[in-house]
This record gives sequence, structure tokens and C-alpha cells, in this order.
Amino acid sequence: MESAVLSPSAYADRIAGELSFRTEQVDSVIRLLDDGNTVPFITRYRKEQTGNLDEEQIRAIQDRLDSLRQLAERASAILRLIDGQGKLTPELKAEIEAATTLKRLEDLYLPYRPKRKSRAEAARQKGLEPLADLLWSRDQPDVTPEAAAGSYVNAELGVESVSDALAGASDIIAEQISESVPVREAARKIAWRTGQIAAGLARSAGETAREFQNYTDYREAVWKVPPHRTLALNRGEKQKALRVRYEWDENVAFNQISGQFELGTHPRAAFLEATLRDALDRLIHPAMDREVRRELTEQAEKHAVTVFAKNLRGLLLQPPLRGKRVLAVDPGFKSGCKVAVLDECGQCLHSDVVFATGSAEKK
Repeated sequence: MESAVLSPSAYADRIAGELSFRTEQVDSVIRLLDDGNTVPFITRYRKEQTGNLDEEQIRAIQDRLDSLRQLAERASAILRLIDGQGKLTPELKAEIEAATTLKRLEDLYLPYRPKRKSRAEAARQKGLEPLADLLWSRDQPDVTPEAAAGSYVNAELGVESVSDALAGASDIIAEQISESVPVREAARKIAWRTGQIAAGLARSAGETAREFQNYTDYREAVWKVPPHRTLALNRGEKQKALRVRYEWDENVAFNQISGQFELGTHPRAAFLEATLRDALDRLIHPAMDREVRRELTEQAEKHAVTVFAKNLRGLLLQPPLRGKRVLAVDPGFKSGCKVAVLDECGQCLHSDVVFATGSAEKK
């Protein structure tokens, strides 16, 4: 299997178009980075090669290059893994090579990813996959699920009754629905459009409950949650002070996904609609929960680093105060203001905590 990793020149053309730089500028930056040069070194000593790109521009090229190479390497690995299973078709290969995001790649790979023994896999081992295929297809429209399942009852395989056979077939179909790329893409959009983060104090909160009183009865749309609140929720959950959960409008998801498959007109609509409900509740919602929470955390952490770097830059670029003593204050309300006294040489003479707002009990 050929590697999907592109040549430096191919990356240069793509990144130049995305970031509005000249191709030769990007190509020079890529080659300098690949030679082991750091961003500060390139910024200061290789201006003539980069066309006077500044540090932020060079770092943007570096970040995009890393992202594209990670995407290409993952695509190459996925192609190799699926090909090793003997399931790589020309159409699937073309889709994988055309993927522009890691999410798209992982969605395409999901049906072929090795799994721990799931309910669907257990049902397959009981010989119920042909039944699932029959129930999902529109062939034999006059055959009811119960009639179709009758011939699959086999006590030796653990299928004791018609209801056991139907439950196993439902598990297989539910997994297939949840691993469908169009379903994942639709669910992802619904998850961000209708999703909410809800939180409340945990029974085990104990003394930490006071710190998270603002989240006693908290609920907010995921697209509105600010970075600092995401970090506070994560901290409260980690300290077992908060119970945080993700919720979405399952009816919207059901209607849209059901419409994708036109389940309303299916001859076995009632059975498949119940299966879709199970897929949403047991498989798709938990997946969206993990994905949304992870993305919120990544965005919050990135924002926190950016704010910290901006504030630190402002502090470091301040002119020195020669011959002056400095009282430094880190504002705080509930936890008080941290203060430190520095002498003329910058040595810390004393530090303490004061409640300047008068809103907290004195310690």
C-alpha cells in the first residue's frame, strides 16, 4: 500500500492557497522546518528565504503542515488496515484519500475497526446477520419480523426464541446505523445545534460543594458554553463535586436519521424505528457526548493558553521600574486576592492573601 504522505511541494501549494501566502514562501518554510530549524531561528535569521514572514505566520504554516501530515499518515494507516482485512474497495479507497478531516477518516474506518465483543458481534456469532440483512432490506415486503425470525431459533447457538432472534438482529442493525458515515455527520450537526451541557452537585461533593455553587442547577447550550466554564465543569467533575451530563434533542435526531433511510415507508417500519431508537440511545448519543465534551475541552484549553500567553507577553514587555518597590496583586473574589511585595531588585519580601472585596469570610 503506497503512502498517502505528500511531497513538501504538494503541501506548499495547498497551504499557500489556504493561508494566502506565496507558494515559494511556504515551500521555503517547510524545507527549513524539515531541516530541523526552529520557528524563532527561521523568523530571525532566514527572512530572505521566507519573504519576511513573521513568527505567527511561520507558526501557522507549521501547524497546518503538522495537521496535513497527521491526516495523510492516518489515511495511509487506515488504508493498510482495511486492505489487510481484504475489504478495501476502489470506492472506499477513493473516499479515504479524499477525506479532509480526521473525523471523516475515523467515520469511514469505524465499520472496520476491531471491536471488543459487542452485542452485535455476539449476534453475528449466533448466525443472525442474514436475518438482520433481510429485515433491513425492502425485499419480501409481506414477511413480518416474527415470521422471518422463526427459522433462526437455535437453542444450540443460544437463540432460544423468536424474540431472542429479533433482539440479536436489532443489535446488528443498530450497530450498522451508528457506524454509517451519513448518520455520523448528521448526528454531529444535531449534537452541536440542539445539545446542552447540564450539571448539578454530586452527593459526594462534601467540602468542595461550596466552590461549585454556581453549578447547582446549571444548563446551557453547548455552542454557548464559554471556555472558562468548560474548564470549571471539568474540574468539578474531576473532583467528584459535580455531575456533568450532555443532552440533546433525540426526537430531532430520530426524525432526521429516519428520513435518511425512509424508514416511515419501510415494510417493517415499526421494528426498524424501534431499532433506530436503541441505536440513538445506546450508541450514537454516547459517541456524540464524548466528542462534544472533548472538543469543548480542547477549545477551552487552547483559549486558556492563548490568553495566558497574551497576558504574559504584556507583562514581559513592560518597561522596568528602577529603584521602586512593587506591590503585585492577583485579583480574586471567593478565594481572595494574592499579594506579593517585591523590592527594588525584584526579590519577594512578603506574600499573603487578602479579601479586598469583603465578600468572603476572613481567614
